[in-house]
Amino acid sequence: MAREANAKIQHYVPQYYLRGFVNERKQLYVVDRPRAKFFRVPTNKVGGELYFNLVAINGINPFAVEEALSELEGKVAPVLEKVIATRSLGDENDRSAILNLIASVALRNPKQRAVVSEIYRGAGQLAAGAGLQTKEKYVEYVAAMKAEGIAVPAYEEMKGWFEKDSELFKPPPPPKEFNILVELQSRDHLVKLYDGRKWQMLLASDDSGGFVTSDHPVCLRWADGQDHANTSPGFAMSGTEVIFPLSPKLVLRGRFDGEESVTQADKETVATINNLLISNCHNQVYGRDALFSYKRGPNDAIGSGAHLDTDEVFLAAGKDAESGNIVALRAK
Repeated sequence: MAREANAKIQHYVPQYYLRGFVNERKQLYVVDRPRAKFFRVPTNKVGGELYFNLVAINGINPFAVEEALSELEGKVAPVLEKVIATRSLGDENDRSAILNLIASVALRNPKQRAVVSEIYRGAGQLAAGAGLQTKEKYVEYVAAMKAEGIAVPAYEEMKGWFEKDSELFKPPPPPKEFNILVELQSRDHLVKLYDGRKWQMLLASDDSGGFVTSDHPVCLRWADGQDHANTSPGFAMSGTEVIFPLSPKLVLRGRFDGEESVTQADKETVATINNLLISNCHNQVYGRDALFSYKRGPNDAIGSGAHLDTDEVFLAAGKDAESGNIVALRAK
């Protein structure tokens, strides 16, 4: 019973990672976009959901994933502290641990699960469309349902529905266990892609206010900073960079070209990177305090973290007012 009570809130942003961003009172400064407010809380109050990793499969320990993540924490947490202190990924084991952390955080979160679920539903919709191309294909498509005694509408009726509103043919979202399986199967591949990048460490200047993080802290973007219209970057694509904050003082930036180095980042550079991290968040931005800054475009003024909870662009979350779809925040 104790294990169950402790595992109800399961974190997709590891607490040991977030502890690197707390203040002297061991609290995070949180800017919550849906509620348009800020507050300060310990790390266990954010970055998690009820039973986020719970598995409901007969014969399998429902807490198996959560326990595996706890075991991973025991290995990665001390390495994270070491890398932040030494500012180096030169040790092969340290590098592997940090890349596994980045992959885990990138794959295992509500935002990514929603993406995977929509891909799953879209595939089901495409399968339905393919089954309605001809009457012969439709007969094959519904054969299993008919064999189970399920009443199936006539081909003409079903095709008419599809042509009128194909969204009706999307299946329901997959069960959570499907998402967890995708996450587990994808991690090693993603770690290999990360390992092929050259990782640069950026050190925030003392007057910059430092870096922030969020509930979706792995930021993938086009390295040239240009608008690529509807072409989304992928982790395997050249010309992209991955940004991941390790602490208020330190950010990792991984590209397929260039050299690995440790580089100073001035206030404007830090503000620009913070804007990317803020734009990439799901619902919440985390900082040590409200002194961080952010800058959207080259001609925009540097904004203060103390006012992020009233920033109209941030609060809009890049939503199209009519459709409600999420789009990337862009510079003005």
